[in-house]
Amino acid sequence: MFIRSKRVFIDGKLRPACISIHSGRIGGIHSYTFMADSALDAGDWFVLPAAIDAHVHMREPEAPQKEDFTTGSMAALMGGVTSFLDMPCYRSPPTTTVGALTQKERLASAKSVADFGFHFGATADNDELVRRLQPPSVKAFLSETKSPLTLVGPALERHFSSYDACKPLCVHCEDAVLAESRALKLKNKTHEEINSIEVALSAVKKVAAMAKKYQRRVHFCHLTSAAEVNAAKSAVGRNGLPPVSVEVSPHHLFLSIDDLPRLGQTGQVNPPLRTRSEVAKLWKVLKKVDIIASDHAPHLPDEKKAGAPGFPGVQTMFPLLLHAVVGGKLKIEEAVRLACSGPADAFTLHRKGRIAVGNDADLVIFNPAESWTVTLADLRSKAGWSPYEGWRLRGKILGVFLRGEQVVWDNDVLVKPGFGKPLQRTDSIGQTRLDLRRHAKERQI
Repeated sequence: MFIRSKRVFIDGKLRPACISIHSGRIGGIHSYTFMADSALDAGDWFVLPAAIDAHVHMREPEAPQKEDFTTGSMAALMGGVTSFLDMPCYRSPPTTTVGALTQKERLASAKSVADFGFHFGATADNDELVRRLQPPSVKAFLSETKSPLTLVGPALERHFSSYDACKPLCVHCEDAVLAESRALKLKNKTHEEINSIEVALSAVKKVAAMAKKYQRRVHFCHLTSAAEVNAAKSAVGRNGLPPVSVEVSPHHLFLSIDDLPRLGQTGQVNPPLRTRSEVAKLWKVLKKVDIIASDHAPHLPDEKKAGAPGFPGVQTMFPLLLHAVVGGKLKIEEAVRLACSGPADAFTLHRKGRIAVGNDADLVIFNPAESWTVTLADLRSKAGWSPYEGWRLRGKILGVFLRGEQVVWDNDVLVKPGFGKPLQRTDSIGQTRLDLRRHAKERQI
């Protein structure tokens, strides 16, 4: 198979090229005129690497009424995301045991249409299991989750010291103790006022100090302000390089507290939306940010009206960034770095994130001249709502390829559940993909 375009994103820029695809991988990158008679000709449309969303909550098996691996992965493909990393379930069961992780992988293998991986959950009493298991990445919450996943004090330090220092320990940075204190002092104040930037910044500084102390890889999830980004990047490791990666979510770039009157209770999210001036500052430090991830956290409309925090976002993440590209707010090379190559580097996803010989042929066909309106009819998540409903976005994703297979075209998903495959992590962060069969004796839920 051959795909050609006058604007293929290769080595940091758009240029004419023809891509040859063999057995799901990019076999060669040729001149635009190569195999002109038999190539799928995208003309002036962009051919981009497909996006990777390293922070989603697909809700299964905990709450499949909100989302499952089929609907969530279909939403991902429609938004140009061909690979995702799923966060641990909080309960029913929490993804903190081998058994729970095995259950997730089995469900995703049968139901996902996109490639998938998982972050393992850290608790106050599973640090020894994590040390033995050594999963490719671990998620720790410093915020109050009303589940076993909240970590404070010595428990967090044990995970920092015992988990492979070369692997990413992903941290939700909101200081639960400070937030509780503010809630008591600031009665009748809003969610946004209580869970302020100070609450997030306090946790970021603590985690950055621990990253320095243990000289370990840390991934900061969904930072919301320039101050947080700068504090996170202050952690300097071996050879003067930061041992950290920083993530920002689209809603902290494209929404602000000015949207709350429109959104009402549906505007509640953790961490909260910030002021318009803080959003402007965050845009200015995007060059320090390593990845954009959606924090896709679907809830049904009635749950949102009752105050459930979280936004659906996996389908709109890449389109929003490309909208900013067409509008001149973001350069195409920055959008691709943040959504494609950055996540591949941060989580060492083998053969993903770039159009290069030997990589998986994960591609997005994008027409910068076409616009579209975000409507609920087009969104595949079970959430049934979006904070971007009614937005007119510049540029449109027309087609998506995963491992050389055309998986989306003309607003249709063309593959069946089970097409998605487990993501392979390279051994540069330790062991290769976790083989759960080696830990069969530990599958107690």
